[in-house]
Amino acid sequence: MATFIDQSNAEDFLALSLPANTISKLTIPDASIKKVEQPFASFGGQMHEAAPKFYIRVSERLRHKDRGITVWDYEHLVLEAFPNIYKVKCLPHTRYEPSETGGIYNELAAGHVTVVTIPNLRNKNAVNPLEPYTNLGDLEQIHDFLRKRISCFAKLHVRNPIFEQARVVCEVKFYPQYDETFFTKQLQQEITQFLSPWAFDAEAKIKFGGRVDKSTLINFIDERYYVDYVTNFKLYHRPEKSATEIEKDRIEASKAASILVSAPAELHLITPIPLAVEVETPEKCGC
Repeated sequence: MATFIDQSNAEDFLALSLPANTISKLTIPDASIKKVEQPFASFGGQMHEAAPKFYIRVSERLRHKDRGITVWDYEHLVLEAFPNIYKVKCLPHTRYEPSETGGIYNELAAGHVTVVTIPNLRNKNAVNPLEPYTNLGDLEQIHDFLRKRISCFAKLHVRNPIFEQARVVCEVKFYPQYDETFFTKQLQQEITQFLSPWAFDAEAKIKFGGRVDKSTLINFIDERYYVDYVTNFKLYHRPEKSATEIEKDRIEASKAASILVSAPAELHLITPIPLAVEVETPEKCGC
């Protein structure tokens, strides 16, 4: 692990993470080291606290007094203490204990509190950006941090969100001047970006819940400049860890801890409609 040491660098140096593959060699070469690789973006680190951030932190501290009582307290305590967390949702009277066989999810469990976290996507260290998970070590640190600041009677759970996939199956007629193979892949990518914009744009916000209508997606595809028309459109919903898909006209996240996301681009089944073969009409000469 390499650690950054401040050498009178710009104050906003730590505002953004160092992209992966930026570090490629040592400043002073060492014959015993053949190669240097940086497979992940940098993590941790925090900018010098500016005046606006200071006033926000102080006002939040005066409100929650370093104690977790309300939903607002839980969320802002975690966001302040863990800058690598992008978003936090606190679910009161909710018991969420996932397991390989399905686990327990109950939104009417008195005494239980579930905190769901989403990591900061700017680091781009996630294996699957469509489903960003907080690593287990951070979840345990957040649990221990909150445990010292909440009631001893509250049963705390700190978990990753539930990701529910939406998948598209349809037939598309492309305009004749556009290559079917190339624009089929482009359409798959654009559908994925439409359903999960945060995976492609760092400024896009991730929202819990979510809803997508069949008609909205049909209109989106039909508006592509290379698409003539869409037919036989089907929209499938796959809940978390479910082996089966359900065809629906409208997909909504089924749980308060759920986020509706796109299936991987290659799973959107786009079938191009071939061009009609023109048959020449024989000349009527009267013979």
